Amino acid sequence: MSLLTAAGLSKWFGNNDIFRGLSFAIPYHARIGLVGANGVGKTTLMRILLGLEDASEGDVRVTRGATLGYLPQRPILDSNRTVWQECLSAFDDLVALQEQMQTLEQAMAKHGADHDELLETYGRLQARFEHRGGYTYETRVRQALAGLGFGAADYARPLEIASGGQRTRVYLARLLLSDPDLLLLDEPTNHLDIAAIEWL
Repeated sequence: MSLLTAAGLSKWFGNNDIFRGLSFAIPYHARIGLVGANGVGKTTLMRILLGLEDASEGDVRVTRGATLGYLPQRPILDSNRTVWQECLSAFDDLVALQEQMQTLEQAMAKHGADHDELLETYGRLQARFEHRGGYTYETRVRQALAGLGFGAADYARPLEIASGGQRTRVYLARLLLSDPDLLLLDEPTNHLDIAAIEWL
């Protein structure tokens, strides 16, 4: 089963054909490199696949429920968060779940652990939290940041004062941590050193 299929995609601007009649399918877990000279339409094709731009002809179908992630050539990351906070935002749902569990822990401490309804609710939340990687998400953030060249001393750095390259790497880290079903990277190695490229 394909994650994404494209049928008869064409794109033109006036009399200028960017591409015409592209049909293909992207299966789950595929790794595909799109190679070509500047200006042949690689970025335009990606934007069409993501629904950010319309094709002149043809259509794109994405499997229902599939999530897409995109790293543009020049990502804009205007944020008043720190490096760590920005990456942690990929797990906002888990953080919220953890806060609910902590609230229940306080309630159980106050009312006694024999309160069946509280214990049952806590058990459901804990099972969901564990199933979704709640006990490992902070480790995953550290691994992604280390792989992209950030040390522990960088975690508290405000993104407002980070360089463009650092912001791009944080954007990429957050994107990888969000774990989309289909990840489209437009020239992702522009701001990476050899070690980070190998890690990626």
